[in-house]
Amino acid sequence: MDTDRRQIDVFLQKCDEVMQSKFIIADTKIGELLKAIVTSDLLYAFFRDITKDFDYDAAQRKYMNYYPEGTTNKRKLLFPEDPAERLAFVFCLLVDFDSKRIDLGDFLQEYFYEDGSVYGSFYAFSNQVIKPFRNAVRTMFREPKKRPPAIRRGGGRRELLRLVLTERDAVFSSRALSDAQKVDALLILNALEAHAEKGSPALIAALVCGYHYFSEQALWKSEEAAEIWEKFGNAEDVV
Repeated sequence: MDTDRRQIDVFLQKCDEVMQSKFIIADTKIGELLKAIVTSDLLYAFFRDITKDFDYDAAQRKYMNYYPEGTTNKRKLLFPEDPAERLAFVFCLLVDFDSKRIDLGDFLQEYFYEDGSVYGSFYAFSNQVIKPFRNAVRTMFREPKKRPPAIRRGGGRRELLRLVLTERDAVFSSRALSDAQKVDALLILNALEAHAEKGSPALIAALVCGYHYFSEQALWKSEEAAEIWEKFGNAEDVV
């Protein structure tokens, strides 16, 4: 668990270094960021999973050929709405920069033309591409800092949130689950966390069912997983 968190901290640091670097060394810093992903078993499994069926060529045609109204010579970079597809798209872009398949300088001038300076373009790129990429991964794998206090059995959404956050830690530190299984579990648990307070009962119950079937398939057992299924497996139980 500690090793996984240290490796994710290294990734976050490398993202910061890209954003804080000068354009002249940006290629090197992007390479170091990608290396941080490859050397983290958990991050490597995560990006391998989300890019496995991702059609990058189709995404390029869809998100890299938009000309804002009134312009004919400068395109605007768009992004997928789905969070996982967005991460996959940015990851593939970074790989293209690192391999020199796409020249970063030309890309900045085409999609992030600000005041004509490379500095302004790179600053815009860092804020619109690297920063959201960093924050999305941090949200995916962050360590919860505080939890709601325990509530009597049968308690409502705050109890669900408490159980989900505790289960996240159990999954993260598990030696029984593979890295790919941890990624699958965290994707569902993060969705549950996001919707625990205001999500529809039907959506929450569907996510709980999904996690229950994942647990059975992965032969994963924990007290929290059992409680989540017992208390919130039906939409009418979510109050």
